[in-house]
Amino acid sequence: MALDIVLAASALGAGLAIGLGAIGPGIGQGNVSAATIEGIARQPEAQGRLQGTMFVTIAIMEALALYGLVVSIILLFANPFPAMLHKAEVTAKAQPAVTLAVETAAGAGR
Repeated sequence: MALDIVLAASALGAGLAIGLGAIGPGIGQGNVSAATIEGIARQPEAQGRLQGTMFVTIAIMEALALYGLVVSIILLFANPFPAMLHKAEVTAKAQPAVTLAVETAAGAGR
């Protein structure tokens, strides 16, 4: 039951990471492109400088979107949370036996 919740939350988190991680760069790329086109329309001789700056800026924004993709891939395929949950369940199952053994040993010594 708990594993199902962890996997569902991971899938939801992956979707949110890539979805929200793409909104900001998408809006920024639109703004940069619009400003570049406007600048080229006003000064056609500055086209080379404006386009070079635009491509560098768009590449940096695209890197931000790739961070969201990396987070979503990690959550889907290399998720550390199910292993940690399994370890906690094994420890919780073993704990009563250890406690019982300690109590039994302490009571036998009386």
